[in-house]
Amino acid sequence: MRHRHLFILALAVSTAFRAPAEVTVVDDLGRTVRLARPAQRIVSLAPSLTETLFSIGAGDEVAGVTSYCTYPKEATQKPQVGGMINPSLEAIVALKPDLIVLSMEGNIREDFDRLTTLGAAVFVSNPRSLADIQKSVIQLGALAGRSADASRLATELAAAEAEVVRGVSGPKVRTLLIVSIRPLVVVGGHTFLNELLETAGATNLATRFPSTYPTLSREAVVSEDPDLVLVTSEVVAHTRLLFEEFPEWTSLKAAQRKRIYRIDADLVSRPGPRSVEALRMIARLVRGGTP
Repeated sequence: MRHRHLFILALAVSTAFRAPAEVTVVDDLGRTVRLARPAQRIVSLAPSLTETLFSIGAGDEVAGVTSYCTYPKEATQKPQVGGMINPSLEAIVALKPDLIVLSMEGNIREDFDRLTTLGAAVFVSNPRSLADIQKSVIQLGALAGRSADASRLATELAAAEAEVVRGVSGPKVRTLLIVSIRPLVVVGGHTFLNELLETAGATNLATRFPSTYPTLSREAVVSEDPDLVLVTSEVVAHTRLLFEEFPEWTSLKAAQRKRIYRIDADLVSRPGPRSVEALRMIARLVRGGTP
C-alpha cells in the first residue's frame, strides 16, 4: 500500500510538472490576455515583435510573419500573411495561431477589431520608451513560455542603456530627425524615436510642435537651424539629395559642419531588442562621431 501511495504521489508530481500553466499578461491597451498554456503557434504582425520573439528563443513558435519582418534572416523563411496594414485574415486563420501579436504603431485599429474575432488570443504592444521595450520582452517571454530567456535579455538591454547614458556628457545637441521629405515630416515628442534622441544626449527641436510626427515647412528647418540632422535611410539614398530638394539647407549649421547623416531606418524605427544598437549609434553621432 505504501508503495502504491508513493507511486500515485510521484505520478501527481510528474503530471503537475508537465501540466502547462495558465499565462496572464496585461497588454498596452490595458486588456488582459489569457492563454491556457504558453503559445505554440504565434503570428507576429510587427517586425519589432518578430525580432523580440526570435531574440528570446521563440523562433520555432513563430508560425507566420508580415512581409516587413526581415530580421533575423530566419524570420524571412516563415510563412507571410501580408503587410502590417490589412494582413490577410485567410492566411492568418490557415496558420491556426493560438496567439497573434501586433503593434499600435504599425498596425491599425480596424485590423485589431477583425483579429479579435478569430478566436486566437491577441496581444498589443505599444512601447514608447526603452523601459517599455524591456516590459514587452518580459511579456512576450511569458506568453511564449520563454520567461528565463526574456528576463536575461531585458537585463542585458537595461545594462546597455545604462552604459550609453553614463557616456553622455556636455551640452545637448540641437537635432532634427527626418522621416519623410514629401511631405517634410520629422520626429516629434511622445514617441519612441524622441526617447532615443533625448537619451543619447540630443535636444529634439521638434518637441515644441503639437504633433508626434509634425509636418514642417522647408523654411521652418532653416529657422530652427539644427546642429545635427538625421534622416532615415528609406527617405533618401544619399544625404546630398537633401540639398537637391532643399538647396537653402546648405546654410544650416549641420550642413556647414558636415553633421547630416543617413541612418538605418529598420534599426531606429523598430522598438525591439536592437534599439540599444540604435541608441549607441545616435549617441555616437551626437558626440561628433560617424555612423
